Amino acid sequence: MGDSHDVCRQLLPRAIFGINGKVENGVRQHPVTGSIIFALGNKIGIADYKKNTQEFVAGHTNTISCLDLSKSGKYMASGQINHMGFRGYVIIWNYDQRKEIARHDLHKVSVQAICFTAQDRCVVSIGGVDDGSVIVFDMEAFSPICQTPASRAISGNALTVRPLHNNPYFFVTAGDRHLRLWSILREEKKLYVQDVLMASKTRVFYCARINKTDEFAYLGTGTGDIVKIVLNCCDRDHVSKQGSTSCILGAFGTHNPRKPTGRDCNRYVNGVRALYVLEGGRLLIGAGNGDIELVEERTDVPLINFRDYPGPTWPYLRTLKKTHVSGRISSFVRSKTDMFYICTDTNEIYGLNIKTWVLKLLRTCHTKSVYCITFPKNYSGVFATSGKECIRIWSSGRKQELLRIMVYNFNCACVRFTHDGTSIVSVWNDGIIRAFTPITGRLIYAIPNAHNKGCSALAVASSGRLIVTGGIEGQVRVWKIDPYRQDLVGVLKDHSGPITSLDINYLDTEVISACTDGSCVIWDIKRMTRKQVVTANTQFMSASYFPTGVQVITCGSDGRIIYWMVYNGALIRELTASKKSSVNCLAINETGDYFITVGSDLQVKLWDYNSGAVVGIGSEHASSVISCAYSPCMTMFVTGSTDGSLIIWDVPRDFWGRPNPPDVTKYSLPKTSSKTRMSDVPSRVNSGTNLKTTKGENIDGLLKATPKDDLCCVECPPCAKKDTKGVDPYAECGIVPDVRKC
Repeated sequence: MGDSHDVCRQLLPRAIFGINGKVENGVRQHPVTGSIIFALGNKIGIADYKKNTQEFVAGHTNTISCLDLSKSGKYMASGQINHMGFRGYVIIWNYDQRKEIARHDLHKVSVQAICFTAQDRCVVSIGGVDDGSVIVFDMEAFSPICQTPASRAISGNALTVRPLHNNPYFFVTAGDRHLRLWSILREEKKLYVQDVLMASKTRVFYCARINKTDEFAYLGTGTGDIVKIVLNCCDRDHVSKQGSTSCILGAFGTHNPRKPTGRDCNRYVNGVRALYVLEGGRLLIGAGNGDIELVEERTDVPLINFRDYPGPTWPYLRTLKKTHVSGRISSFVRSKTDMFYICTDTNEIYGLNIKTWVLKLLRTCHTKSVYCITFPKNYSGVFATSGKECIRIWSSGRKQELLRIMVYNFNCACVRFTHDGTSIVSVWNDGIIRAFTPITGRLIYAIPNAHNKGCSALAVASSGRLIVTGGIEGQVRVWKIDPYRQDLVGVLKDHSGPITSLDINYLDTEVISACTDGSCVIWDIKRMTRKQVVTANTQFMSASYFPTGVQVITCGSDGRIIYWMVYNGALIRELTASKKSSVNCLAINETGDYFITVGSDLQVKLWDYNSGAVVGIGSEHASSVISCAYSPCMTMFVTGSTDGSLIIWDVPRDFWGRPNPPDVTKYSLPKTSSKTRMSDVPSRVNSGTNLKTTKGENIDGLLKATPKDDLCCVECPPCAKKDTKGVDPYAECGIVPDVRKC
């Protein structure tokens, strides 16, 4: 081993795409630095969008379920959800030092919500369904001081907790038929509680906000209305003023002046999921269907006039402005006086200026697992990822999403670019092979029923006229792609389990298929026969050819990396990547000097191929890493995990490979001499609409065609044929059977 490999280096991320938008109120902004704090898997992310930097704080053993930041910005508090029968941890962090300062495990299974009281005096946490208790943690003594059941036997579970702004010993809990006002007796280590009088109304409360004077509280309900209560807070011993109690003022909806009285009240679809109280009595409301409205209370009608209103919800709110985002609203974060960050359960962050009412998409990432990552041939400017219901194209330079292709209700198992860059080929779990244009995302062709139980793997030949797919049933199928026709060439049967990966050698003569049945088969795709088979006591997760095609390298569930010889299937070397977890994916650079592996141990490792030594380790992921891809320029690689996050890693200059790549990698189409006949030039995969392939869409034009800070989202049409006679069978899927019809 060389001297440069004696020390294992720490891999540094260039960009991180990831956020868990499903955590209610799980996005916070630091009052001093302006950094965004959010939960991602079992880690807390701290992102500075101005400097484009991001770091993680680790300490939890499972997924973080709630998060809060103190008003001073000195402390963070987080709770987690755990497996049944285990304790759920609550951890208090020092923000400046990024270190844990205290923790307790008094909650069972999960922590539902958490908050700091005023002046950073206490941390209040409520447990989930299996726990149902309220625990108060004293920040001066750094220990819990009291624990009591959150709700009565006749009411449901508490779902959210909200402190008062001025009194550090008061807080409100709300949930399923549950609304209570609490006071903390620190010296006596007790809690006093008072139920809020709800008259005859029964609601499920999802969110709560209290105005600056601690006089009123606003709560969002599952029925789509806003409940306003008066708190009447007094001293800690009596909770509220003597002779009075906390009670409801009404359940409000928005007024529709076009409808008659009695039917002029509109409620929010899928409930009110987020609230923010603004100056002047205005409210910013986020609904479960993605609607965002700025409302205010009506002044033309007194509230007492609605006592005889026929419905339980009164039209007491007037809509001022309205917009819509994708997904359910989970968090409102006030960045500036007129600027808000809006987080949704689709893991997207929007910026909304409430003065000009301009909405802008700031950050995106996958909602669930990233199944596949791929780069175009000889072009590192963009890369593609596949996940739940979508294919996404990202810019590695701009660090943003450029194009999104949606196919609802199905998952994309694998995606590949053709070598000439004119199409994006993908396979889906509904058994359909779909190809799209790289700039507009238009469907070029679709091959239905490609596999009986769904597709799981894909490989594309360098000519673009041959693709190989693998299915969950264990078959490998070879397809011939013409400009306006797709034919099945052959079916290769040898595996007894799902195909996990496919890779074609650089000569387009062989393909290796990895399977969970413990075998990897090398197929001759010219003669449609099996050449070699290698077996091991593992479930193979990935297999890849060495650039020269003389060796293959595999990884599996036993944590081993194995080198194999192609011509006789002999085992060359075994490396142990992990002793406790599986290695899920690997990728080799263009020269074959280095390769990367990712696994369920959350680590990303860079290996020297010849010496078999680990030369770099990255540990920024917060959940199992299942996909990776090396860039053609060999200066970076991309990894994806099960929580939907993507990380672009910088490769140290010493490990770029020999020879070192140039500073800027440009992509150019292959040139043909004037003596070459057109029949000798490999045809491209397109819909037949363009006979002259040089004028078609190409992936190297996506960056120029997409404006900065813009995203193009395309929905794929359905691909099922209709049985109705007289109807064009190709109308729905966009297949052009004859070029003369264009």
